[in-house]
Amino acid sequence: MRHVLFITEEGFSSPRWRQAFANASVMIAGQHEPANANLVWVLTGLPGWEQLIREQTALGRTVLALTRRPQLEELRQALAAGARGYLEAMSSTAILAQAAATVEAGGIWLPAELVNRMVGLLSPLLAKNAASPQPASCDLSRLTARERQVMDEVLGGASNKRIALTLNITERTVKAHLSSVFEKLGARDRMHLMLLAHGKEQG
Repeated sequence: MRHVLFITEEGFSSPRWRQAFANASVMIAGQHEPANANLVWVLTGLPGWEQLIREQTALGRTVLALTRRPQLEELRQALAAGARGYLEAMSSTAILAQAAATVEAGGIWLPAELVNRMVGLLSPLLAKNAASPQPASCDLSRLTARERQVMDEVLGGASNKRIALTLNITERTVKAHLSSVFEKLGARDRMHLMLLAHGKEQG
């Protein structure tokens, strides 16, 4: 059974936390924590928050980091400490629930805006170093012309909103094309798509 724990600081919490998880416990860092917690959310910026994530992970718990303002360096620190997710502390109940389901299924949850930035930063480097621009593991011939356009925009680091503006289509249509691209190429998310497209993912 899922037992959810939020570790935060005095005076900082969101009613959405308990709305997303009816049985959630919210505690101030340093207080005595429930022994049965297995899904733990840690607020970044707390004194020793990275060590706190390491300790919770060492106890066999699934940990996600909550941030007031998403930043690439803080994301790197959170993942290095063992967090399986990183998202805004004031995220909606739906996003909190989706993030929890994703990490419990073995995935990683990252903010879309940071993923887009990382894709934009890393894509040119991978393209430069790739042995083949179209590896056998990424059969682009299966994509329609529009899906290929959407994929190219994603590989350039564009957000769904930016792609919609560039291609003069709706964001809903962008999402539909992107879902089809993921399915046809076997990609889990934007980062995985980038790796497949540049031949860095094997099998």
